[in-house]
Amino acid sequence: MLAIAIINTDDNGIYAKEEFFIKPIPRIPKSELISLGINPNTLRTASVFCELAPLILEKIKETHTVFSDKFSERLFVKTFKEIGYPMGSATHILDTLFKKFVGGKIPYSLENAQKAVGITMKVSSILEKCELIQKIFENIPEIGHIVKVAGGINKTLEDSITQLPNTPGVYFFRNAKEEVIYVGKAINISKRVRSHFSSNAAFERKLCAQATMVDYEETGSELISLLLESHYIGSLSPEFNSQQKEMLQPYIITSKMDSKGILRLQPIQKNYADSENEFYYNRDSVLLKLIEVQRKFRLCKRYAGIERTKASCSDPNFCEGICRGAEDKSDYNTRVRDALSYIDAQRPSYIIKLKGRHKNEMGFVMVKQGIYCGFGYIDTETPINSSNDIAGFLKKYSHNYFTSRIIDQFHKTNKRKAENIFKLERLHE
Repeated sequence: MLAIAIINTDDNGIYAKEEFFIKPIPRIPKSELISLGINPNTLRTASVFCELAPLILEKIKETHTVFSDKFSERLFVKTFKEIGYPMGSATHILDTLFKKFVGGKIPYSLENAQKAVGITMKVSSILEKCELIQKIFENIPEIGHIVKVAGGINKTLEDSITQLPNTPGVYFFRNAKEEVIYVGKAINISKRVRSHFSSNAAFERKLCAQATMVDYEETGSELISLLLESHYIGSLSPEFNSQQKEMLQPYIITSKMDSKGILRLQPIQKNYADSENEFYYNRDSVLLKLIEVQRKFRLCKRYAGIERTKASCSDPNFCEGICRGAEDKSDYNTRVRDALSYIDAQRPSYIIKLKGRHKNEMGFVMVKQGIYCGFGYIDTETPINSSNDIAGFLKKYSHNYFTSRIIDQFHKTNKRKAENIFKLERLHE
């Protein structure tokens, strides 16, 4: 996958559009890129996919997705799964919708679909191609209308929807047996729940048809909503939630003394419950950390778990010769231990201060040594003199792959003021 274009729309039309170019690994010949209509210079300065993935996910979370064809959807899902991000299926495939529209009489292509619905538009970029997909989708008959739940909405469901607040939180769709069949999070609970009932997606039709009640928990902030949603999906395993059910094994960095007396670093997959190590979402992210410490502490790529070879490593600039027998083992092992201490020191302890559920309350998320401990709420007038003062209001939750990813993404997308990140070492124990 070399490029992705995303257009976000609502009832008022397009409100955001962006294209992402992805640096290919391994390198693709310049002639092939030109034949695909991609400027090689654009890819030269592009980011690798694992760096762009969180930004792309931010664009499509809580949305219905439309892909041009099944191949595009499968490639998208496969690429994310390869770096440890489980993805659900697309809401709509334009190819399938178009074939239903024309009764299979015309083979699908964007050009044929464009002509069939009467759109005049020149396409010369990936983003313009995405705009064309959006226009075709909206112009195929019976796509844009509001769907009504079969048999109407029962009184209990209608009452529960009218009582939903316009605040951040987690909401639950329940069936006739009062079982939770879907968990979602929202910045505006009322608006988000109503959007389910105004969708024409088959998934939404089925979900809303089975719902007999919607209830909720207010959280005060989007971050706590995300963390609480993840907890409920993992513990309740609702029928209509597809993501975050499967607990993925993250990568960790371990050390091992080999038979030659050389201290090796190596990335392995291991459950968090078995280890107190800092961990990484996928092989790409753990390799980036290994490369960082390999260069910072002048380690050997072969013994740092970056290269698999029985010969000398390929990095004469940073490696001081341990793989060639040109360096004392004890000197090398000392630097490896320094690297491990450096990794361990990067696991901070802090509290993220957030909005509470009302004006006299503060919400917070606690992280100790890089491990998510849970969240809580405290009155804004309550004095905080030690970490124990905060801990008394903490509701504990498990740290896992998904919570780590949620908090990491929060830091990347929220450049918060220093006073909102409260380091625990600043508190008197």
